[in-house]
Amino acid sequence: MEVMHECSSKSRKEILATDDSPYHFVDSGLSNVYLVGITYYECRECGRVVAEIPAVRQLLTVIARDLVEKSDALAPEEIRFLRKRLRKRQIDFGKEIGLRPETLSRIENGDTRVNERVDKLIRLYYALQSQDPILLEKFKHELQAILASWKYSPAPSKIVATVKGNEWESDLVAA
Repeated sequence: MEVMHECSSKSRKEILATDDSPYHFVDSGLSNVYLVGITYYECRECGRVVAEIPAVRQLLTVIARDLVEKSDALAPEEIRFLRKRLRKRQIDFGKEIGLRPETLSRIENGDTRVNERVDKLIRLYYALQSQDPILLEKFKHELQAILASWKYSPAPSKIVATVKGNEWESDLVAA
């Protein structure tokens, strides 16, 4: 029977995560999260790494906020991260955003690519459900800007819809 190694303070090496050598925070569930300014310990004997991460809840909120605000498409693991931050099961999350559970599963596993509308819906849904005051304030200002840009015209605009590949796009044309 093998005896488990117990890391001692003598076998541990203390490391400060820096810009040049950040700590890869894989426990976030995301492959692209790195932390700077934290202390972590690496055992010289077994290679085990343990990090001291303060205010983990706030950190996860900041990561989620960055995902919602980023300009490129959400990756499958990022969609899963946002869903889990809301403590939603796939079946419930899928229903609430209008996706069948198997479709959401394929999206989160990277088997199905999410389209732009679903991506935006997931971000908006997260912001509203999480009640993150910073996201809600930003959305409020953006919505006010959109509403302020709308011009009333008594004549209806012409809607021109075009199909491209099996997806419809529409444009409003002033009458």
